[in-house]
Amino acid sequence: MGASSLRPPLPRADHRIRVLHEDVTIDAYGWLRNREDPDVFAYLEAENSYAQRATAHLAGLKAELIAEIEGRKARDGAPPPFQVGPFEYFQTHGRDLPHPAWWRRPVTGGPAELVLDPNTVPGAEIFYSLGVFEPSDDGRYVAFSFDLTGDEGYELRVRDMTHGRDIWRGSGRAGRVVWAADNRTLFFTRERTDRRHHDRVVRLDVEVGRSEVVFEEANERLAVLVRRSASGAWLFLDVVTTTDSASLVQRGAVEVWCLPSDRSGARWRRIAKRELGYTIYSEHWGDMFLFRVNDAGPYWRLVRAPIEDPSPSRWNEIVPHRNGVALEEIHVLEQHLVLLEREGLRPRLVSRDRSGRVSATIEPDESSCTLKVGLSAGGRYSAAWHLFRSQKLTYSVSSFVTPDTVVEHDLAADRAAVLYQARIPGYDPARYQATVVMAEAEDGVQIPVSLVGRRDRTSPGPVLLNVYGCYGLSRWPSFFAPPSSMRERLSLLDRGVVFGFAHVRGGGELGRHWHEAASRDRKCITYTDLIAAAEGLVERGFATRDGIVLEGISAGGGTVLAAAALRPDLFRAILAEVPLADILDTELDFTRPFALNETAEYGDPRLAHEYRYLRTYDPYYNLSADRPLPPTYIDAALDDSQVLWFQPARYVAQRRSCAADRDPDLVFRTRTVGGHYGASHGPSVAEEAAFRMAWVLDQLRRWSKCAESLPNSQSPKFSQTVIENTSPKNDGSSRGDDVLRLPWTAYSDDAGRLFQSDAGQVSSAPQTESKRPVEQPLRLSNALKLRP
Repeated sequence: MGASSLRPPLPRADHRIRVLHEDVTIDAYGWLRNREDPDVFAYLEAENSYAQRATAHLAGLKAELIAEIEGRKARDGAPPPFQVGPFEYFQTHGRDLPHPAWWRRPVTGGPAELVLDPNTVPGAEIFYSLGVFEPSDDGRYVAFSFDLTGDEGYELRVRDMTHGRDIWRGSGRAGRVVWAADNRTLFFTRERTDRRHHDRVVRLDVEVGRSEVVFEEANERLAVLVRRSASGAWLFLDVVTTTDSASLVQRGAVEVWCLPSDRSGARWRRIAKRELGYTIYSEHWGDMFLFRVNDAGPYWRLVRAPIEDPSPSRWNEIVPHRNGVALEEIHVLEQHLVLLEREGLRPRLVSRDRSGRVSATIEPDESSCTLKVGLSAGGRYSAAWHLFRSQKLTYSVSSFVTPDTVVEHDLAADRAAVLYQARIPGYDPARYQATVVMAEAEDGVQIPVSLVGRRDRTSPGPVLLNVYGCYGLSRWPSFFAPPSSMRERLSLLDRGVVFGFAHVRGGGELGRHWHEAASRDRKCITYTDLIAAAEGLVERGFATRDGIVLEGISAGGGTVLAAAALRPDLFRAILAEVPLADILDTELDFTRPFALNETAEYGDPRLAHEYRYLRTYDPYYNLSADRPLPPTYIDAALDDSQVLWFQPARYVAQRRSCAADRDPDLVFRTRTVGGHYGASHGPSVAEEAAFRMAWVLDQLRRWSKCAESLPNSQSPKFSQTVIENTSPKNDGSSRGDDVLRLPWTAYSDDAGRLFQSDAGQVSSAPQTESKRPVEQPLRLSNALKLRP
């Protein structure tokens, strides 16, 4: 049954008038904020039921997609262990258990010992997310944290490995943790009760169970981080702004404090003051501190200073500021200094010895990928580990086509060896091609777009374009990690769809200035960049007009909704997952945990000029009956602590009320398990991805029929084009040194489903019956009060 033959639900309208800066707005669905109102859950249940019925015809396709996703589970071993002190720590995944367990074994040899089995934690069978997993230097204690609901309230525990019991349990909302060198003192950050950032550093003596706050940040726009130098000799306390997330690995701080790690009870010493007006990241190397600092420009430079007096007057430059070359991270080994640099989108590692000579340069072949130094436990707040007293550097590479690969590079000999590469059953990377193309924005700036598709697909054709473009966050192609999620996306690629990231301004891919160019009273540049990227894909022959589907998650969901409102004619469909759909009201509600972050990004509506600018693009208050929008998928989660359930729900209700037919092509689902990032494990992970992909393919099937590009079952090819492979130069322009020919072909079966044929002929794509139980809609047993 198609959506057009169903009647979508619509909740009651309680109109509330607000006058601000002489502007009148009417909010009919603000009451959906009230979680105690049974009508709220009745409405969410009705929407879930409608979504299930409106997409019932996709059950066969969804079952196929689920089987494909689950068939791509990585096999042939686990990532290499990481070493802390005398032990190396690793994971094993037992048969039929939802979560892998942590084990350790002595580096010198000996039997393995179980450290942590999440499957024994009550509630982990429903949801489980690791926060940290940090052993002490001697291995006696292990600090770990976890979230059991999806609201990101991580509970911290300390386990004594001499008897395997937890000796300390803290309240929720713990963040980063670090051990002092005495192996009994743990420092960790704790979250504010009213804001979603950490404002306190706590010192815990695990042997006596005594804790005390040693640092508290009073400024609501600042947060604290605690970490340990690679040498292990120093602890650093960073005071960072909450409004700039350009680098979540090594965030620049407005203020830095330090403490010798073998003197955990001593006073912290301030080595960089916030009055300096720039941001700084510190490390320790021999008899000096290293500072990565942006005082000379947005791309950072590297200086050194004596430990006893690291004031700016004592700084000596090691690496100067270079336009177009971002110095993103610094890593130290005993005899080597390793810099993670990025020129345009392309990353590289540059190793220098103590004399300053470049001893090795490591540059991945791909122009857009994820490059990480060290090995991590993979938790939300986990730090990456690498051996300090070693000549060998461990790093990992991942991209749209390269599954996660761990490499060990001997910096002295400049030789590399692959330690591990994830192996995906049936996956052949040679079938796929990743590239970067450039699109010209309204003001002439070149916007990079990372793309991946089948080599044998003929262009132009359908494209799924993912975007974020907020808070200075960068989105790099990877294989397993979201939002790349290539284990799922391959099913789209194999059906003729190209997938990509639009690196629009507002994000941080090209540095801090890339973010600042599209924030506050310039935020609309994010949306016009996205529109320019889509039009550029059409002009360059990758996409067919009206064959582009936009996808955004969280603030990226707000990005795609705003862009679609500006150019509804350009996009075939919209995927907005847990979207920030009511930007203006979010800015006005200062009880919200992220309110201060939001006003720094979008502007403060208490100021008249910023309110008026917000009002021009806010997705919620710009809905109207005379401006229909593309078919849209939206979801929410009841336990989401970042985008609350009512934000998408209000948008959906308002949009339905603007359409005489209640907009039947709008599908809205609310998850009852998992938070902002969805289910943590089990069949729901594949089901959620398969539902979205099946919906996308269905929209593209409708587009292909409407465009008469697939008039019958003979499945003609899309026209073929030759596209240049372009990468950004230092000045943001593009180069065409490589030519990429992509003869990609998409087909449709009799049911209109898109699928792929390697040989250029129509392959069979039979409907298969799903043996899985059909997902049940949200059941809350509340009386429905819906408009007839």
